[in-house]
Amino acid sequence: TSLSRMGNQLTARQRNDIGRHLGFLASTIGQNVAPVFGSLQQVAAGAGRRSWRESFCALFESVLRDAEDMFIHLPYAEIRHELARLASALDEVTLPRLVVVGFGRPSHVLLDETSKQLAGVVDFSSAFWGDVLMVELFENPNTAVLEGAGMSLTRTKREDIRLLMYVSDPF
Repeated sequence: TSLSRMGNQLTARQRNDIGRHLGFLASTIGQNVAPVFGSLQQVAAGAGRRSWRESFCALFESVLRDAEDMFIHLPYAEIRHELARLASALDEVTLPRLVVVGFGRPSHVLLDETSKQLAGVVDFSSAFWGDVLMVELFENPNTAVLEGAGMSLTRTKREDIRLLMYVSDPF
């Protein structure tokens, strides 16, 4: 059963155990590295990018262009200006790591109904070579997730900026 269905039946300890395990798995997946950044297809075809800033900005720009093509009204000039202003925070990412963006999403986490322990994770379709902070699990993690991932409990200002750039729903 998915974590989204069983979430209200879990104790705080069970939630922490699951979070710690998910953090560990996300970190383990992120230990796989590639020579360049980009989608799995781009990197496999030798068309990846050498810098995370270049790769992320190209991806971001393609999303903006798609929105423009669909006549979605957004303040495009302001969005592009803010991306350019904050993009230097992306330069801290120098090693292309395997990232599954939707990893940890409650509907993708499967639990054993009896033991209420992690039984599996589904949907790796959002995988690419980039910054491990893009993993959805790290958008608003609890201490157990960070401990499981072996990450610091505090973030730097540049990590906070990157997280704001990546978050799917900042509000």
